[in-house]
Amino acid sequence: MYDFQTRINRRGTSCAKWDQDKKRTGREGLLPLWVADMDFHIAPEIQVALEKRLVHGVFGYTFRPESLDDALINWFSERHDWKISRDEIVEAPGIVPFIHMAIQKFSQPNDAIVIQEPVYYPFRLAIENNGRQVVNNPLKQDAEGKWHMDLPGLAKVLDDSSAKLLVFCSPHNPVGRVWQENELLALADLCRDKGVILISDEIHADLVHPGYRHTPWLTLPAERRPKSISLVSATKTFNLPGFTTAYAIIEDPELRDETRKMLKGLGMGGSESPLAYAATESAWRDGADWLDALLKHLRTNDELLRTKLAAGLPQVKVSDLEGTYLEWLDLRALGLEDRNIWNRVLDAGVWPSRGSQFGKTGECFLRVNIACPSSQLEEGLDRIITALQS
Repeated sequence: MYDFQTRINRRGTSCAKWDQDKKRTGREGLLPLWVADMDFHIAPEIQVALEKRLVHGVFGYTFRPESLDDALINWFSERHDWKISRDEIVEAPGIVPFIHMAIQKFSQPNDAIVIQEPVYYPFRLAIENNGRQVVNNPLKQDAEGKWHMDLPGLAKVLDDSSAKLLVFCSPHNPVGRVWQENELLALADLCRDKGVILISDEIHADLVHPGYRHTPWLTLPAERRPKSISLVSATKTFNLPGFTTAYAIIEDPELRDETRKMLKGLGMGGSESPLAYAATESAWRDGADWLDALLKHLRTNDELLRTKLAAGLPQVKVSDLEGTYLEWLDLRALGLEDRNIWNRVLDAGVWPSRGSQFGKTGECFLRVNIACPSSQLEEGLDRIITALQS
């Protein structure tokens, strides 16, 4: 029913992924495997909903319909066994903008804010952009290469820095971890004990692979959680990032009230876009079959990537893909400097994400987006292998 193999020409559409290679890298005509959007058409069910709204032809001031809240509540109940009440939903103008605003609200200039690198780099930028201090509690790898949170290290970091805010990524971008409940509980206990507010970015919640299960932060026992905000959106799951819709789910009434006052004080609501609302509601109401088909395609591409690299660059280690559609490639065994790796792959005409962008622990890593037709991924991998074999 769904086509994930046809290559779509996105050039010339003001596409950040395809039309900014010269501006961002100094090179033109690159095959992009970097930013986390998909090279697929949206689900036909969503397109039908958009076309229906377009036919109406009037796009005046719009408020979020109750039917969208119903779709959100039903989706997370059925997909994640997460019972969200209507009054816990706070509409936000995008996840990254919300993180910026929350940093302004819940911390003061020069305050320390904790992240766990390598991690989605806008976390660091949000902290720096607001004149706060980034405190990094790096993830650690075990002997098998699996990434873990360093909780003893985090306890020391929190004590030494007096940080009162932690920005968390679950599932984790870029290392692909889907955190287990016992890991989350240990983090919750620590943050509660230290009086830390935790912001959990769960935009990849639906992109979880067989054998793993996403545990929403707010499904942990309330008595063990610190003050918390969970951030969700349909945009990553259903390839709708051009519609900057997002929702903060806040169970704590006092924190929720403070957040609403913050948004009101900034004159900020949600998207207030009739098209964004139509797309999001349709995604959460009608998109399950498309998502299940997408996940099967991603597993095919995951196997393709591992087979190609094992044959062409056996020194490269690839983290297990528990969640997301972003592969985390460890190239340290090649013995090349980070800059050398980066220049080689660009010169070969392919554009992944540079690992060092996600923090110092990402040096000599690459992040590769596999949410594309298999032939496109294979072409990009062939270029990477050729560039790094010599």
